[in-house]
Amino acid sequence: MKKIKKIIERILFEPLQGILAIFLFYFFSCLKPETASWLGGKLALILSPIVPQNKRALDNIRLIYPKLNKSKQHKILYEAIENLGRNAGEYPHLGNIEKFITLKGKENLPDNSDAFIFVAAHLANWELTPYPGVSINRPIMRVYRKLNAPLAEWILRKKQSPLPGEVVPKGNKGAIKMLSVLRSKGIVLLLSDQRLNTGIKIDFMGRPANTLTSPAVMSMKLKCPIIPLQIIRKKGSFFDIVIHPRIDLDKFKGDKETKIKNIMLEINKVISSWINEHPGQWFWHHRRWKV
Repeated sequence: MKKIKKIIERILFEPLQGILAIFLFYFFSCLKPETASWLGGKLALILSPIVPQNKRALDNIRLIYPKLNKSKQHKILYEAIENLGRNAGEYPHLGNIEKFITLKGKENLPDNSDAFIFVAAHLANWELTPYPGVSINRPIMRVYRKLNAPLAEWILRKKQSPLPGEVVPKGNKGAIKMLSVLRSKGIVLLLSDQRLNTGIKIDFMGRPANTLTSPAVMSMKLKCPIIPLQIIRKKGSFFDIVIHPRIDLDKFKGDKETKIKNIMLEINKVISSWINEHPGQWFWHHRRWKV
């Protein structure tokens, strides 16, 4: 039954999702950024009853915030759905919304010639996380997860990103490229809150979750700093992008495995605090805890 379901998804639903994604991309590109953002959010809320992933998102919210009443849990869900829709509307305008962004904490960046790792999360419009590279005139290499719809993946990723820096899919190719960029004194950006089938199982938002170790591994191997990068959606399509002070790696003691675990626990703790601060801006729809 599962095999049949997967076949139907690949033959029917994934191409339809791809066609819809392409249509919306070009439709939103014809609008002003703020209009596209607003309309994307409204459309997402209108279509939300027929999107099965929203049930998974609500299950995740209930898992992490069991003490909240139903109305508050649903409020987080609706905000998260609207945020995703706004992200879709803003996507074609990523290179043209500088006036909507306030960059904070630039003084926390290393010297202009040093390599470092940004760790960020699927918060607000995470597609804007490479934006600090525009401000300091340095490209930021980032790793992304391929879209489920191959047609949309081929069309959208074929287009050159409006923000500077190479974009590579996660996996062995991405890992090799990250090491190469850091060895060349470049900047790498990782979204450290994504679900993995591998990694180490440690605490995230009060629950055990598989967590990638590459930020800690690469930082220890190449002795480059890890800098948390937070993005906050303010009113509408306005954003604060906050560069936080680097994580103090000298405080982590013990053998290699212990250090890696404790560094990733620290990163998870930082990201968890951001989510608790703005829970309606996080991407609750993935199987972070395999709910």
